[in-house]
Amino acid sequence: MVNLGLEGALTFFYYNDLEEASDFYKEVMGFERVMDLEWVKIYRIKDSSHLGLVNAERGSHKPNPIKPVRLQLMVEDAQSWLDYLKGKGLEMDREELHVREELKIKAFTVKDPEGYTVEICEFLTPYGL
Repeated sequence: MVNLGLEGALTFFYYNDLEEASDFYKEVMGFERVMDLEWVKIYRIKDSSHLGLVNAERGSHKPNPIKPVRLQLMVEDAQSWLDYLKGKGLEMDREELHVREELKIKAFTVKDPEGYTVEICEFLTPYGL
């Protein structure tokens, strides 16, 4: 990889109800809020990986009911995350972890308040290799 001073990644999701989304990522998912403006909130997921939540009225994009993106969180123990999020009363895509042998993962998904998919994924080998 060419060293051009890459420092991290920031992905933006767009919301009609920014406060509800913000509460989900801060209170339920446990992300650290590192910037909080009236119309955009940025959360640190891990190290230099961030998620930005943007108010639909001010953002450069508008929310769409079809969400063709997902946030994948790579975790050490997907079962612990499944148990934790069930305990928070969230509805998962399945009751048990989905094991995909060809990808060498254990995973499940949950929807955030406006329908973005959050996938919790445990790789059984480094990045499934």
